[in-house]
Amino acid sequence: MEYKKLSKKAKKSWFLSRLVATIIVGILLVGGVWIVNYKLEWEFTLMFKTPINVIIIIILLLLLLNTFVYPIIEYKQWEYMISEDKVDFKEGIFSVKRTIIPMIRIQHIVINEGFINRIFSLASIDIHTAGGVHTIPNLELKDAKEISEYLRAKISAKVENENDTCN
Repeated sequence: MEYKKLSKKAKKSWFLSRLVATIIVGILLVGGVWIVNYKLEWEFTLMFKTPINVIIIIILLLLLLNTFVYPIIEYKQWEYMISEDKVDFKEGIFSVKRTIIPMIRIQHIVINEGFINRIFSLASIDIHTAGGVHTIPNLELKDAKEISEYLRAKISAKVENENDTCN
């Protein structure tokens, strides 16, 4: 089997969600700096005016980088494969992390459609195991439903096999 890519709309979804976060954090940061620089006349604030402004500019630049560049890189890195015996996916920006989940370890599956993902008809699949939750994000909604049903069938077959062995 070959690795599959996330939906091409994943980049738009990541961009939009990060843009909203960048705008909110940017308004809070710029508003806070404005209050500190122009409304408060404390000697303490005057002494740290330039370093605070430099730090805020760096934070805003990193937020913009996260908004405009990272979704492209993240999309290129994300791949997943679902086979008869495992779910395998790769993700990461600076370092690539590969996760392999054996089918026998899957306990249940949840499909998530967040507000922004609903705009693009995308969904994420949360795969729950005893060790935690693993997410395959930004799949086409129909693909997410198909994968979910496939995994549920595998879980049901596993439970039936366990019951047969116990009897």
